[in-house]
Amino acid sequence: MQERNIIENFLAALKAADVEAACGFVAPDAIFVGVRAEPNPSVPPYGTRVGHEGLRTFLEALGRTFARQSLSIEHVGAGEGVAFASGQLDHIVAATGKRFFSEWVLRCRIGEGKITHYQFCEDSAGLEDALSPGEEAA
Repeated sequence: MQERNIIENFLAALKAADVEAACGFVAPDAIFVGVRAEPNPSVPPYGTRVGHEGLRTFLEALGRTFARQSLSIEHVGAGEGVAFASGQLDHIVAATGKRFFSEWVLRCRIGEGKITHYQFCEDSAGLEDALSPGEEAA
């Protein structure tokens, strides 16, 4: 269950805000996809990034986007070169003050003991709504 250990330790490092430790679980040329592969200036976490610097850039985008972040991990599974985690997130968007709550899932491909591909999925329509100016949905 090497894949499971890798994703659990990677997520633990992120939760501890230890980006350098998290990079230790990531291949130098890993691909990071933040919800959608295409970048969108209106939604900073979107886009594809590469390697350790890509992970740092992705985490910086999250930090700029959300004033408060809460992420719970409810399930972790792995096998055959893939690891999964899922849970819930509850964030406050910095620019709008709106709450963004979503179920989420993370799929990582693992190769040679490192994360080689990271794909995070959440309620993209809800995120886009929370980032847009205007009143919060009822």
